[in-house]
Amino acid sequence: MTINAALRLMAGTVILASLALGTYVNELWYYLTGFVGLNLLQSAFTKWCPAVAIFKMMGLKAESCSTGGMTVNQGVHIIAGIIVLATVGLVLFGGMTNQLLIVTAVVGASLMQSAFTGWCPAIMISRMLGFKSTQA
Repeated sequence: MTINAALRLMAGTVILASLALGTYVNELWYYLTGFVGLNLLQSAFTKWCPAVAIFKMMGLKAESCSTGGMTVNQGVHIIAGIIVLATVGLVLFGGMTNQLLIVTAVVGASLMQSAFTGWCPAIMISRMLGFKSTQA
């Protein structure tokens, strides 16, 4: 597993767990979901995420991009981060019903499965938008 796959797995897991906790325990858990979305978005532009250091210590391989520009992984972070932040923001601050968070759950599940399959809709969209492919 690569560092980016591990990041997607961790992000998807935390998104789904915090949505479940927000639904069944306390709505304040949705702020954790929003934090994950914000962290995905900022990591796309800064290329920094606290979990990367942990994954490197675990011996996971980094992916490299042979050309300049933003990578497909950064595109996935941008797309997922925007969707998560938008849906959680609309529920917490826009008065929308919690049913909108189904979209967030789909994003979380997609991130989780992409860690194992290497494919999710955001990866395909990122490639179509011209983000650069990476190699392990």
